[in-house]
Amino acid sequence: MKKPFTVHIPMVRRRGMREEMDAFYEGVLSYERDSALGVLRVPGHQNLAICFKYSNLLGENRRNQEDRLAIYEFSVEKNFPSFCQRLREHGVEFDMLAHTHGGYFARVLDPSGNLVEITSESVEDDFAVDISNWSVYRDID
Repeated sequence: MKKPFTVHIPMVRRRGMREEMDAFYEGVLSYERDSALGVLRVPGHQNLAICFKYSNLLGENRRNQEDRLAIYEFSVEKNFPSFCQRLREHGVEFDMLAHTHGGYFARVLDPSGNLVEITSESVEDDFAVDISNWSVYRDID
């Protein structure tokens, strides 16, 4: 099997953090475990994967909120509001959630404090989920 292009995601050095990161990316975002290679494959992209690397630049070592840069972005093809609802039901907190002239944009934090950006050009939702009443939601035109 061909080894996928792998993105290294920084991870806080703390007991149990590996399990928290696995639970977030595998359990919440539905990344697929490849035990043979020790990576999580990105759904729908078999040649792309992520793995976690301990970092001293995370957590308490960050000077302030401005030090948080989005390190990872992915796009949801459709049903963005339903996708966000599922994240919320798993306890994921949103740093930002917006409807823009180009579609939807959300920013969430993973367990290590990394910003993950989620975008979608589609404003359609097959399940009629309404996220416009969430306190973090903004309509930006």
